[in-house]
Amino acid sequence: MTLHINKEQLSEVREETHKAVQLVAMVPRCLLDPDPTDGTASLLWDKHLRQLVSQDVHGLVAGFEFAHQEIHLIRNGQVIQKIATVGCTYEEVFKALKVALTEQGQNGEALRTDLPYVLPDAVVQRGGPFREQNAQDLDTLTMLYELSSEVLEGVFGDVKEASGVRCWPHHYDLATLVTLIAHENPEKAKTIGFGFSPGDEGYDEPYFYLTPWPYPEPGLLFDLTPPAFWNREGWTGGVLKAADLSEGHEKETIIDYFKEGFDKLKLIV
Repeated sequence: MTLHINKEQLSEVREETHKAVQLVAMVPRCLLDPDPTDGTASLLWDKHLRQLVSQDVHGLVAGFEFAHQEIHLIRNGQVIQKIATVGCTYEEVFKALKVALTEQGQNGEALRTDLPYVLPDAVVQRGGPFREQNAQDLDTLTMLYELSSEVLEGVFGDVKEASGVRCWPHHYDLATLVTLIAHENPEKAKTIGFGFSPGDEGYDEPYFYLTPWPYPEPGLLFDLTPPAFWNREGWTGGVLKAADLSEGHEKETIIDYFKEGFDKLKLIV
């Protein structure tokens, strides 16, 4: 595996695709029963189609394929309709999606664009047509989500306290949450989050994170194996930048990082 991390170009790819993914997430959000946690809008990584896909909506699934920057409608694992985003505005793609859903027997008119969260400014401010992105950067983003899904499923798939691996359209991260001590008030629960972010306002580049809650006292934090390090500004958690991974050792480095974090954090959270 060769990850070509062009930070500047990946920032634009992230912003463009983050916006497009909102259209995929709105399908289950608007067509399934209301969910106060917005869990129905969470996305999955489909390793066969190599794209982020929605929850099942009455036998239909929506997806976003990075390679061609297209929204797909999928039934029984097969792509049955494609909607281009490049050269189209968000509103134009939204209208095309409503028509496509209606043609597939769904209530396309039920879609709405309002979100239960605020997107990053850089994503919101892209009001023009979606722009065609560099193929290599799109492939890199595909490989990062693919690798992250494989690692998270492999490390935490048999951990009974771990949630399913999901991509949350708000922050665009692919993650699992290990609940050590549950509580009806999330602020009083004890958890550790493990995931991948394609970048955000804190780190403008792809990275892998682990986030304990509540935050341990600084003196309890252990030394993370380099190149991982602790973030202490705004939030406490481990950070492993994709750009710092050694070629040919990416997967094993991420696995070791997550395993080390899990084994040691569960003793101090």
